[in-house]
Amino acid sequence: MQRIILPYIAGFLAVIFFQQPTIELLHLAGVTANTAYPLVAIAPLGVPAFVMSALVDGVVAIVMAWLLRVSPARPAPWIGSFVFGGIALTALSIFVLGPLRGEWPSGNILPRVAFEFVTDAMWGWGALVFMRAFMGTDAD
Repeated sequence: MQRIILPYIAGFLAVIFFQQPTIELLHLAGVTANTAYPLVAIAPLGVPAFVMSALVDGVVAIVMAWLLRVSPARPAPWIGSFVFGGIALTALSIFVLGPLRGEWPSGNILPRVAFEFVTDAMWGWGALVFMRAFMGTDAD
């Protein structure tokens, strides 16, 4: 149970406390027009976009914890969390969730890929921060 619920909560919180603030910092720096914590309702649940992102990214955090073998008995995979977040979430967003919403990757998608990679890499790092904080010090 701890291997599913804690990573899910960590992934959910990483969106709120790491990914969205990164988006806002990039917006304030003039890098992107996107703003943090978008309140536009997203189908099928009709919840704000950042909440839907947090719900989906919680599931991805379970996969990340399993693939990177996150455990209190092992060293923290900080670089792996950056890379996993940046590559897996970016690919999921652009090539799976985007087409489901009718947004097909076409034309020059490099700016979008770069933006998503940065924000999603911060999500990966934040998810690992929360996972390590929730796990404690003794191994299962």
